[in-house]
Amino acid sequence: MPGISAVQSSGEPGYDGSAIRIRGTNSLGNSNALIVVDGVPNRSGGLDRINPADIESISVLKDAAAAIYGSRAGNGVILITTKRGKSGKPQISYDMNLGVSQPTRTPEMSNAAEYATIRNELQIYDNLPVGEWQGALQGFNTTGSYKRLDNGNTINAVFNPDDMQKFRDGSDPYLHPNTDWYGSVIRKWAPQQRHNIQLTGGSENIKYLASIGHINQDGYYVNSATGYKQYDMRVNLDTKINKYITANLGVTLREEFRHFPSGGNSAGAIFRMLMRGKPTEIAIWPDGRPGPDIENGQNPAVITTNTTGYNNDRRDYIQTNGGLEIQIPGVPGLKVNTMAAIDKQMRRVKNFETPWTLYFWDKKTYEADGKTPFLTGTVRSTFKDPRLTETSAQELSIQLTGQASYEKSIDGHNFNLMAGIQREKVDADGFFAFRRYYISPVVDQLFAGGTPEQNIGNSGSISLNGQTINNTDLYKRARLSYYGRAGYNFKEKYLAEFLWRVDGSYVFPKDGRFGFFPGISAGWRISEEGFWKNSISRYVNNVKLRASWGQMGAEPYFLGTETLAEYQYLSTMGFGTYIINDQVAKTLLETRVANPTFTWEVANNSNFGIEGTLFNDKLAFEFDYFVNNRSKILIPKAGSTPSSAGIDGKLPPQNLGKLQNKGWEFKVSYDGNAGDFTYSVSVNGGYAKNKIKYWDETPGAPSYQRSTGMPYGSFLVYQFDGAFRSQEEIDANKIDYGPITGNLRPGDMKFKDVNGDGKISADDRIRSEKVQRPWFTGGASINLGYKQFDLSMLFQGTLGGLQIVGLTESGDIGNYLKYDFDHRWTIDNPTDKYPRLTNRSNRYYTNTNQAGINNYFLKSNNYLRLKNIEIGYNLPAEIGSKIGLSNLRIYLNGLNLLTFDKIKVWDPEATTNSGQYYPQSRVVSAGVRLAF
Repeated sequence: MPGISAVQSSGEPGYDGSAIRIRGTNSLGNSNALIVVDGVPNRSGGLDRINPADIESISVLKDAAAAIYGSRAGNGVILITTKRGKSGKPQISYDMNLGVSQPTRTPEMSNAAEYATIRNELQIYDNLPVGEWQGALQGFNTTGSYKRLDNGNTINAVFNPDDMQKFRDGSDPYLHPNTDWYGSVIRKWAPQQRHNIQLTGGSENIKYLASIGHINQDGYYVNSATGYKQYDMRVNLDTKINKYITANLGVTLREEFRHFPSGGNSAGAIFRMLMRGKPTEIAIWPDGRPGPDIENGQNPAVITTNTTGYNNDRRDYIQTNGGLEIQIPGVPGLKVNTMAAIDKQMRRVKNFETPWTLYFWDKKTYEADGKTPFLTGTVRSTFKDPRLTETSAQELSIQLTGQASYEKSIDGHNFNLMAGIQREKVDADGFFAFRRYYISPVVDQLFAGGTPEQNIGNSGSISLNGQTINNTDLYKRARLSYYGRAGYNFKEKYLAEFLWRVDGSYVFPKDGRFGFFPGISAGWRISEEGFWKNSISRYVNNVKLRASWGQMGAEPYFLGTETLAEYQYLSTMGFGTYIINDQVAKTLLETRVANPTFTWEVANNSNFGIEGTLFNDKLAFEFDYFVNNRSKILIPKAGSTPSSAGIDGKLPPQNLGKLQNKGWEFKVSYDGNAGDFTYSVSVNGGYAKNKIKYWDETPGAPSYQRSTGMPYGSFLVYQFDGAFRSQEEIDANKIDYGPITGNLRPGDMKFKDVNGDGKISADDRIRSEKVQRPWFTGGASINLGYKQFDLSMLFQGTLGGLQIVGLTESGDIGNYLKYDFDHRWTIDNPTDKYPRLTNRSNRYYTNTNQAGINNYFLKSNNYLRLKNIEIGYNLPAEIGSKIGLSNLRIYLNGLNLLTFDKIKVWDPEATTNSGQYYPQSRVVSAGVRLAF
């Protein structure tokens, strides 16, 4: 779909959904689209967890039409309609899909010999003066040591020449391993499956649809503790009670079961350790026992399994909606609709952590055979006794809607009026309990734990601006809206519509709780005019011009987050302690001042478009231009408030921010056939670029560093200008690097003196025009058919984004990317294209607190991907009918099979700068669909 970007930042089972945006970034807070399922906004699970077999249609509202969905529709709306029953005899279908998945890409790391080479180089760089580097390298390569010229001390290589040779030839795998940590922990393919049974049918007065589905996804790891299971059931009923009244009912039941390794062994922690895993150390001993840890007991071969305990996250959903449609007798066109949606969700998390043992070798002692290392087991977890944390939370959401509508046609003039009211109420609570000192890990229940250090409290926590906010499962929310629409069209030639909403939210103070937000739209089907029909229509069959403007209120989110900014009109209180009369007393203090004028963000969205068809409707096209202006965005007054004032962090955020987002989008499609061969091709793309019109910046910054006027999220970076090849080049350098480093060495990065003051300082950073999210997203779909065979392909691509790649935890703390080994300055290859590698970011150009944020590490994340390909066969109906089948389809499917990009290190859709995340999935599957 044009203008839609879906970024899948992770492939972890249960958390592999996409962040969907319509027309890019529209706010300094949350810019994600609103998902509406069967008329219910923001329903838990959204598009990610709904059974695909239950979906009838998906449509997108991008312009003023979205205004009818109110305060959460400022970023656009995605409407999902589920399937309903149809009149006719009962029909039952069964869908099965079996597949395997693997990471689209994992980083290629340096091997043992390469890593050992780097470590020896670092030993020289970090411990010797530049004039002795060449001699030390020769000494390390020949004898494994070097005697300093200045003080006579001997410095030894981390790995001597004999070590290096054994790393290369693999002749001593115990003492000189060459460990591929990713290969040791991640299996080639992980299984997954999906099943669905659907029953549909009905009569003129009652129609029904029922379905049951199941998903089972396993994690990438060998002996994986990670996985996701889902069970869902849906029943949709429609009934005609009499000639005036119809009713509908929908019930969805769903259980989501996510299971992971215990405690802090998250996907991020696991892949952090995989990135850091040294190839010169053992991951798994030949007998299957896990080797030493990288840090704090974390060996990925263990922390990916249930050896450490488990973290089971079970969520149950009951989602219902029902409605009545009453046509008023005696008044044709007048009807009243009512709808109620009641959703209940319950979550239970059980995190049982057990100590684990890793096995070490002293590199001297062997078993009786004299060949097998004698291993000693040691408990390496950061705790020695089992401990259990259980969390229970629940939420009840009730939404009530009533509306009346009237339609009237008079001699080709068509009028429609609609007005309604909507009320939403959400209540949630939760608690947790903790116990430790279990005698044994066999009984994993709270009653079996000890009472010392036990704890209980309200559940839920989030990290916000570096601070942890607790009790986030405890809340009450309410919204009340009034809305209406008035529409007119004349013979479908001239069209006009006026929309309005009055939205009220619990988020705001009582006096400013409600806001009025109107919208208008107009269309002209110029192809219905006589002059068009008489001359042009034989070539251009249909053309429609349209324009719209809509104003929408948006509940504000904290800057750069998806966390709703609730109750900012109230002061925040905190507890502390103080000595009073030589006694410690608990105190209560105001930690943040109230903002009594706290109010709605306001979106003003304009759209101009044209759409049409040519050549007997075979060729279709669409083009839109849009301008979205967002004002009153909630921002902190941080830039203009000096820390010396003593109130830094205590002032409330204010509705002062402004952002403009504008762009265009298009879609062109062609359908045709040649005998039994059918084909359709569609190409779409969307360009969206935003700029900050106002937010609170630190005064005095150079114009080329100001973020105002630039896209939100732009990088502020030093400009890489090559590397110093030699000490002679450093001595000839006239630019002062003193503000960022005390000394320069060969292989260090050079930066451009942007402001020409003769020195490199923070003033030489430049604000980039590109951000991580691309400014252009596009796609192409190809559908081919020949008799009973069909082939479909979907390509997806982006342009204009940047990603930081290369700032890894490397050195004596962890391994290096293979790319960095291949592209580095060395003593015997003093290039000016690539810098010297560093140990633990101990140089200014890899330290993010100095000049580590520079454009050498900024890489284009443009890509072109074969997102989906499917080939299928449908059994001819005349054959199927003989064996009782109305349909039989078999198919092969591939997801994310090919990716063309410039990053090459990890997936270009990754949103991490370090590679410490669960990679996206490449999936190969086969399926069958039977219908009776």
